[in-house]
Amino acid sequence: MPIHGEKLIIGLSALLQLGKRAFAAEDESAFSFLVVNETHLMAPYRQAVLWQRLANGGGKVVAVSGSPEASSRAPYIAWLARVLDRESIQQRQTPLCLSATDIPGEDGAAWEQWLPAHALWAPLVTGLGEMLGGMLLVKSTPWTDPEMKLLGKLADSYANAWELIRKRHDSRGIFWKPLLMSYQGRLKIGLLLVVLLSCWLPVQQSVLAPATVKALKPLPVRAPIDGVIDRVHVIPNQMVHQGDLLITLDEAILANKLDVETKSYNLLQEEYRQVLKQSVTDPEVRVQKKILEKRMEKQDAEMRGVRIQLNRVRILAPRDGVAIFSDSNHWLGKPVQVGERIMEVADPSAAELEIRLPVNDMIALDGNARVTLYPNLDPLDSRPGSVTYVSYDAQEVEGVIAYTLRAHFLNGETPPKIGLRGTAKIYGRQTTLFYYLFRHPLALLRQRLG
Repeated sequence: MPIHGEKLIIGLSALLQLGKRAFAAEDESAFSFLVVNETHLMAPYRQAVLWQRLANGGGKVVAVSGSPEASSRAPYIAWLARVLDRESIQQRQTPLCLSATDIPGEDGAAWEQWLPAHALWAPLVTGLGEMLGGMLLVKSTPWTDPEMKLLGKLADSYANAWELIRKRHDSRGIFWKPLLMSYQGRLKIGLLLVVLLSCWLPVQQSVLAPATVKALKPLPVRAPIDGVIDRVHVIPNQMVHQGDLLITLDEAILANKLDVETKSYNLLQEEYRQVLKQSVTDPEVRVQKKILEKRMEKQDAEMRGVRIQLNRVRILAPRDGVAIFSDSNHWLGKPVQVGERIMEVADPSAAELEIRLPVNDMIALDGNARVTLYPNLDPLDSRPGSVTYVSYDAQEVEGVIAYTLRAHFLNGETPPKIGLRGTAKIYGRQTTLFYYLFRHPLALLRQRLG
């Protein structure tokens, strides 16, 4: 049998298998997963997208292969929605090959950032001519005519299956009346009422957020002069005492400069001795003598300045405590400027908790709100504390816009190790169980409806 005949039989087999599985899908979620992930049995592709047409004429991306959800806030999904909402694409009733040249404007220019070069748009049109949506398949090689024909037939099967799933979902009518006629039905309704009434039970609002144990009022160790770090004499989290040597800067440049300044000073001294001898017999040389004295004073001041800088290449610990910095190798050979912070020295017994609370999780907090830290190293351990500071404005850190909270550990509690990470539970005001459970959905609804 010719090779193309074998491929045709395999394609038809995959077409029948995928069509059967599409009609057997339980709901639209299972159907969407099948379309974007299992269509690969029909034709290889790098990524698949399922687009749904809405009643208002617009559309949305409902599924992307390899992704658990398609959030409309993601830049990639928003870009796909703009591309697929074009009339030139929605009006197609048959498969269409697409590329960056078919999309004008900024969206077309961003094609290479998001997708491979070749795409195939297969509209999902029912037997009655209703367009339910479409699927976009992309890969780096061009689409062949046999692939387009088979995928077009598969798209028809998908459209009919999707229509059937919708009707099946809508046909689940109001069968609540028979519930009242049976004991089990009345029991279910009673349990539902209990659940609804329990939503008004008073509970204390709380949220979870990542937290880090930070040093309380650490003393910074800064570079006293411009230079290059030659050696770090301590390791991170090492106990040091006041006056201990922490860092040594490279003194080669300063030593050479001092040698040059010293030689210049010696030459001035020799010249001064000769002028001093001549001034005894020649009064006109006395003016030159005073000039040399001033130059010697200036040169001596420059030498003292270099010696002072040489004395500063050795950076000492400003207090007893723990040396806090990232890594010794990170600083070796690194140029630093005057005032640049290199490390901190902090008291290990004085620590506070820094909490990064995302904006969407922010709740109303009373003064000295309770906090409990659950360290990552020991989830069974907990450390109580109270909030002492809440930042006025949220800032972006590590890609998350969050408020900064600081909390002190309760008196008598031994602070955890500085740098320890964990999860902090912040307790807010009293509220109802309904509000506690549905606060995020209500906030999302408020954002959409105003």
